[in-house]
Amino acid sequence: MKHSLACTTLAALLLGTTAIGTHAAPNADTGLYVGGAIGRSSYSLSSSNRVPVPWGGEKSSKAGTAYKLYGGYRLTENFGVEAGYARLGSVSQWSSAGGYSKLQRGTGQAFYAAATARLPLGDAFAINARLGVSRGRVSGENNNWVPTAQRISGSSTGVMAGFGAEYRMTQNLAITADYDYFGKLSKQAKGGMLTVGLKASF
Repeated sequence: MKHSLACTTLAALLLGTTAIGTHAAPNADTGLYVGGAIGRSSYSLSSSNRVPVPWGGEKSSKAGTAYKLYGGYRLTENFGVEAGYARLGSVSQWSSAGGYSKLQRGTGQAFYAAATARLPLGDAFAINARLGVSRGRVSGENNNWVPTAQRISGSSTGVMAGFGAEYRMTQNLAITADYDYFGKLSKQAKGGMLTVGLKASF
């Protein structure tokens, strides 16, 4: 369901900006832009190796389907600001308490705000970078039974960083490829995502 929602959002963005692309902005290197992307997340769990997977048990998962939606404003050709929402998909790990093991499950997400830098390489290609702050969270089932050192759920604020590239197909529409790292999503979980998507300038 979440994967379908992300795909629908990207499709709507493509259809909605196709018409915009026929009306060139005065300068697409400055001004407002919005985007959406889908890809794969990667989690780092500080206690992921402390409890082995029980015989015959489901394997722990440290990657999931991810997507992000964002918007920003280019103050100049090279610098701007950006804010967005990222959903990093599911994560799970085995934990032990009271002599038995249980699989914790959660879903990561993050809101972020960042300063951006962009370096055009010709008329159509550019590389970019982001540096800012992220408010992350891993939500899931009630896991109060889990020792604090193994609990993956919770929330945290930290530094986020990202980099990527874009290829402009029209004056207003570009294909993007990005990696974003959101730092701590909770006390025990960190996360990032690798995505491809579309960005529309206005």
